Parts: sequence; C-alpha cells; structure tokens
Amino acid sequence: MNAGLGAISVVLNEGADGPGPLSGSTFVVKENIDVAGKVSTNGHPQWAASHAPARSNAAVVDRLLAAGARLVGKTHMDEMAYSLMGANPHYGTPINPSAPDRHSGGSSSGSAVAVAAALVNFALGTDTAGSCRAPAAFCGVFGFRSSHGAIPMDGVVPLAPSLDVIGWFARDVARMGTVGDVLLPPDKDHAGFDEAVMFIDAFSNVGTAFAEAAAPAIDMLKGGHWREGRLDEEFFKTALAHFRNLQAFEAWASHGAWIQAEHPTFGKGVEERFAIASKVTLDQKRAAEAFREEARKRVDALLGDKGFLVMPTAPFRSPLLSESEEELDAKRYQMMRLFLIASYFSLPQISLPLPTSGAPVALSFVGRRGSDRQLLALAQRFCARMKK
Repeated sequence: MNAGLGAISVVLNEGADGPGPLSGSTFVVKENIDVAGKVSTNGHPQWAASHAPARSNAAVVDRLLAAGARLVGKTHMDEMAYSLMGANPHYGTPINPSAPDRHSGGSSSGSAVAVAAALVNFALGTDTAGSCRAPAAFCGVFGFRSSHGAIPMDGVVPLAPSLDVIGWFARDVARMGTVGDVLLPPDKDHAGFDEAVMFIDAFSNVGTAFAEAAAPAIDMLKGGHWREGRLDEEFFKTALAHFRNLQAFEAWASHGAWIQAEHPTFGKGVEERFAIASKVTLDQKRAAEAFREEARKRVDALLGDKGFLVMPTAPFRSPLLSESEEELDAKRYQMMRLFLIASYFSLPQISLPLPTSGAPVALSFVGRRGSDRQLLALAQRFCARMKK
C-alpha cells in the first residue's frame, strides 16, 4: 500500500478473508491503538523506544477483524494525542489531500488523511477533545465520536480516560454505519430524533465559507421540526476552563511519571500543555467534575426528549500551514468551545462534509448519550435527502 502523504507509519496485512459485514474492506488504526507485535508509538519516538510491542490487539481491532475487515496499517498522529492541528515535529505532518496548503487536523491526522486519500475504506482514531472531529472537517470526510464508555478502550493508550473515546472515518456515510454496527452496543437511549436544535451559540462566529456551504442543509432541516437552542457566553467561559483542567489533570495522571522519568522533547504547544497539566490540582479536577454534573442538566434540557444539536464541526476551513502559532492558538480556542459539548458531556457526534468548491467545511449532529446507532442512522437519512 502506498504510504504517501505522510499518513501511514507502519504497513500491515492482518486479517483472514471470510464473510462478515466488513468483508472486503481495508482499514488503518491510529498509533495509540495496539496491534499485536507492534509498538504503539503514541506519536513520540521516545515513547516508542521506552515501550514494548503490544502483546495483543486492542479490543476494537479484534472486532473489526472478526467482521471481515483487513488491517493494512497504523497511522501517524499528534504527539501523545494532545493537539488539534495534525503537525508532529518528530514524524512530520500528514498532507491534507483535500487542501494541501492547509493543516490536516489532529490528533487522528493520519487516519483522516488515509481515508481522504482513498488509501483505505475506513480508519480508526481516538477523540478526547475533538481529535476525530477536527481532521474529519479539515479533510472533508465523515468522522464520528462515540458516546463515552460505549466502546471498550482496552489496548488504547490513554490521554484523559474520562473523556477518551474511539472514533472513525469514512468517505461514505453508509460505511460509517456499518462500522458502527460492528463496534457499538445497542443504544441505551431509544427515543429517536425528530427535532433539529439549531445551536445558535455555535453559529455566531462562523466564516463565510461555512455559512454558504451549510445554507442548503440548514434550509432542509428547517423544513421539518426544529427550534433554536442556546447557552450563554458565561457558560462557555466557565465550561472551557473546567474542561481544560479536567483534561490536563488526567493527562498528567496518565503520562506525568513517564515524562519525569524520560524527559522527552516535545513540540512547543504540547510542551506547554504538559507543563500546565503538571500544575493542575486535585481540587481543580474535582471542581471540574462537579461543574460537569450540574451543567449536564442544562445540556440535557437543550437536547430535550427527541432533539439533536445542529452545529458547525469547526467554524472555519482548516488553517493554512503558513499561519502563525498565535493564529493557530486562537482557532484552537474557537474549536474547543464547540468540541467540549460532546467531549465534556459524553455525547456522540458525527461530522458531515458539506459540498463546497474550496477547502472542506463540515456540519455536525450531536445526540444524547447512548444514542450512537440512531445518530448514525439519522446521518444516513439526512445525506440521502440532501442528494435528492
């Protein structure tokens, strides 16, 4: 298989030909997902050098192989899964096939690129704070973040365990659903979706490119049952501060001992994030958890009994590779305001690429916790209607 575009870190050929819902499909997995006999690099050469090869496959890999899929590679990622742009100072930056002058998005960068470049039929990633949703939007493919706890994380290198989930990418929404059929448990929430909730806060600062591309989809959604929903700026400000503290505390709990023992060299942004993480206190972590439990009531009310949130995946096209670190930081902040809704409150989210003449943009649907299969089915119905 062509390992071009900087997406593939290891070429494999695992799986037995046989019947199954994914028979004939090829896939790759992110470098923090274990494959027996291979070291999961976690996006860092010093991590790779200090860890042994995996003794067994991650649980998700075995499920996909049992369903007839063939594993053909592992993919590059951001360092330690702790970034959103896809740039890795050690292994390079995967080239965005849909916009080569722009970032591919991270941290599941290689997986999204492999799908966008048609190297494979689908790809696995992980998503803690947008790590599947950002690259899906930037590369113009479908991307899914599952409900927290829906899919076992056995054999996956953690970052922030109360936020980490499995996600995946594909070029067509039907295959997204087939992968979900293999990986997801039965839904816990069976209420269905019959009301689109336009998340007004998320549309307030979108770029022209997104607004123009999203207009036909929004008009179609408004042809059915819909309403507006909003939170307030104080909610986002407080939620983002708590969310970052929770992610940072758990990231340091996961990797602080290794960092102190190995003294790894990180890129600038990841180095700063771990430096901050080392100082987050247990009291701050507990405050973040307490805020989440209280704020969940507002998010649940926003969704209602049968609603799904409609929002941009990212409010702009992927940043140019030439943009400054200051510009990228500002865009990370804008994205995190959107990503934290699903991440912080354990919700499933699917990113849908929108037809556009320029670099990709994407719309998202966010469902209630435990409604993953219904959310994928909703996306399939929506995409079928858009094609008519």
